[in-house]
Amino acid sequence: MATKKSDPEDLKAIRKEILADQRELRQDFIYLKKHLDKIWEHVSVTNQRLQDIETQLNLLSRLVATLAVEKLGMKTFHLVRLIRRIEKEAIAADQIKNLEDLYKLEHPGKKKKGNEPKD
Repeated sequence: MATKKSDPEDLKAIRKEILADQRELRQDFIYLKKHLDKIWEHVSVTNQRLQDIETQLNLLSRLVATLAVEKLGMKTFHLVRLIRRIEKEAIAADQIKNLEDLYKLEHPGKKKKGNEPKD
């Protein structure tokens, strides 16, 4: 008989815990939604800035090409060769930087010589 009386009380306690968990989850969801909205705002601003930078870069590259051909008298063939060489050097430098970054990530706990224990 004692178990029958405790069963409804246990169910009430479990129900209270579930309701508390639901409230907590609802609050967490609201918090995450607010921050997700802020992140999307930052993403849209960043995309707009990236488009602006691409436009400016395009205009600058056209200006440099025009100056090189018209004002410096550089032939188009030489300009194209120069641009290709610069692109290759930039790609090589970027690959070297990526490899250096990977090396740094692989060895984060690298000890300095002064911290090594002496025998």
